[in-house]
Amino acid sequence: MKMTTDIDEKMLNEAFAQMRVADPVPSEDLMNRIMLDADMVLADDATAPQRSKPGFGAMLLDVIGGWPTFSGLAAATVAGVWIGAVQPAALTDFSTELWGDTIEVPLLESDLFAALEG
Repeated sequence: MKMTTDIDEKMLNEAFAQMRVADPVPSEDLMNRIMLDADMVLADDATAPQRSKPGFGAMLLDVIGGWPTFSGLAAATVAGVWIGAVQPAALTDFSTELWGDTIEVPLLESDLFAALEG
């Protein structure tokens, strides 16, 4: 077993030694073709119409997943507002049994004195 590991190590060391050769230098012809291609791409970009940056709404729509996701969110929002505004009787009975009677809390201090007129 020791003999095979020595042979494997020798083969690996030789392969690594071959790979340590100086970096290959591209030919002058290759570099000229690369620069010519780069010049053509830059010229095409200069004549192409510039795209405008997407607005905030487009970016937000892209973040949430596009129109299908937005339509689902809109439907859920409308359903939530509808259930909150026109609460079904079954839900009213359930909430009364669960939490008891409703207590109204005034949002502004001026609401406290609204009923004291007279």
